[in-house]
Amino acid sequence: MSWQMSTGNPYGAIPGTGSGAAHPASVQPLPGYPLRPRPSPVSTDEPGGAFPYAAPEQPVCQVCAGAPAARMAVRHHQGLIVFVLFRKRAGRFCRVCGTAVFRQGMTRTLWQGWWNPLSALIFNPLTLLLNLRVRATLNSLSEPGDDLSGTRLPPGKPLLRRPMALLGLVPTLGVLCFLVLLAINIVRTS
Repeated sequence: MSWQMSTGNPYGAIPGTGSGAAHPASVQPLPGYPLRPRPSPVSTDEPGGAFPYAAPEQPVCQVCAGAPAARMAVRHHQGLIVFVLFRKRAGRFCRVCGTAVFRQGMTRTLWQGWWNPLSALIFNPLTLLLNLRVRATLNSLSEPGDDLSGTRLPPGKPLLRRPMALLGLVPTLGVLCFLVLLAINIVRTS
């Protein structure tokens, strides 16, 4: 029994042209794939562009990969007696993970942020206001759907049901009363 070797390429043959037939002049092969024709160029100016079935890119949560997500920065301020510390957790978060990060940051700020005079009058109220903007962003997001990866942060208790946040409301109310009395005093002397 004798085997005969074919000189043509049987794997890249164009149907109907035989095993070793040459390419037609109109088909230009890709480098590395000599028998596969180049794809035709598609204009990206038309609706649909080069990828007519591709979904638009939507930002996803960096914790659980849920969508939709938004870029935000939750701040935490700690006013020590002598020093002040500023911390920030920035990134893209879905509504659920962002709510968990927001509640953690606000709870810490409410009970740790009042123990320095500058913190009580300037830094902590400013941090609370900036975090309320983050809360407005979170409220504008829709629910992210099912957690397929199991990494979604649990939101925990609401802010006003956390003991440390309630403890932090006492200095908050004290500072607000001080500012109101100061404003009334300035108005009376004017």
